Amino acid sequence: MKANSARPPSVLLLALALAAARPASATDGRYREYVVGERAAGMGGAALAVAADVDAIFYNPAGLARSKGDSLSLSANLYGLERYETKGGLEWGGDAESSSFVTVPAAMGGVKRYSDEWVGGFGAFTPKMEKRHLVSASPDRTGFNHMDYDDQTLWIGPAAAWAPAGSRFSFGAGLFAVYRDYSVSESTFKQNVYTLSGAEDLKALGVLATFGVQADLGGGWRAGATVQTPSLRVWDDGTLSVNGVENGAGGGSMGFHTTDVRADNYIPWQLAAGLAKSGENWCIAFDAIWHPSTHYDLARWNIDGFRAEQTIHLRSVLDASLGAEYVVADRYPVRAGVYTAMSAVRVPDDPESTDFTTSDVDMFGVTFSVGRRGQNMSVDFGVDVAFGSGHDLDYGKDGGKVRVDSDRCVVLATVSTTYYF
Repeated sequence: MKANSARPPSVLLLALALAAARPASATDGRYREYVVGERAAGMGGAALAVAADVDAIFYNPAGLARSKGDSLSLSANLYGLERYETKGGLEWGGDAESSSFVTVPAAMGGVKRYSDEWVGGFGAFTPKMEKRHLVSASPDRTGFNHMDYDDQTLWIGPAAAWAPAGSRFSFGAGLFAVYRDYSVSESTFKQNVYTLSGAEDLKALGVLATFGVQADLGGGWRAGATVQTPSLRVWDDGTLSVNGVENGAGGGSMGFHTTDVRADNYIPWQLAAGLAKSGENWCIAFDAIWHPSTHYDLARWNIDGFRAEQTIHLRSVLDASLGAEYVVADRYPVRAGVYTAMSAVRVPDDPESTDFTTSDVDMFGVTFSVGRRGQNMSVDFGVDVAFGSGHDLDYGKDGGKVRVDSDRCVVLATVSTTYYF
């Protein structure tokens, strides 16, 4: 966060603003937290060359042209546990650990074939969600910290695909409204020193478009590629509340509340390409996804002459997915995959050299699923395990920024049901 003011704010007010502006490991550092979809959920997200039906709406709209008929996905949910730990990041030097139960409606939608060449679809996806709850105390019980954190992003919108008669190519496009709901509240008490508390609630709505192509290369080989536009903010809303009390001689209290907070959920443009090889009852697919470097203001506000921004700087990231599928007895698909979710931020060795940063944890995921295909319905059950280590930014004993080690693990169960008409 960086700030400037026409008149210098008090030391306590500045400390309060800094405390409230800390987002406690926001998920901006990674472009995906887990794998969404149905078939893709079991194949580690490797879907650019093979996506069809509802998966294609999110991964590559050109794949809708491969849909064999109308379909409706009623549920594709994730249930599981998330664990996050930082080491030595509390003001009294202690470790912080949070475990949360997560329920995510990861993907749902429908596909409609209008002709031999044109197919349309509509989908809703939750590619990112993170919840955290922390209650901790210093060993001598003179310091306490409480934090609640919730960050969720929803993509919703239509897509269409066109496959020219006699062509090995199909083309598609999608338009998404991207809604982000982010909230964090935190309070810290240090006996005979201070009591600080703050809450931040940000909501932002943006739009972006995706364009894709799939190609049948012959011999069982398929390729796919997409380009995603950067998101454009169309609406936002935010509130910020902070208050504090300085204990001891000369102490006092101060606080403020504002509803004039500008928020953003900026998503940069993206390039992705995939290649797949299929046989009579098997498939292997590989995807690579590139995100360029960028920066944006997660939030900014102005109160009593005090202006501040929470600026997030993102570096370029290359993620990858590798997945395989084998269909037993033409009815029971067994899928497995691996994927990366690399962090786009880096916590520096000198924390004071940066204004604002987020969780710097590179994640690696493993997926597995089994299912049953019927004439009018398919059901899949799976698991997604993602884990990683890295660094985070917190406040040390003297109130300054410190670089701390952190670990994160997410274990999710997937259930999906699709009806064909």
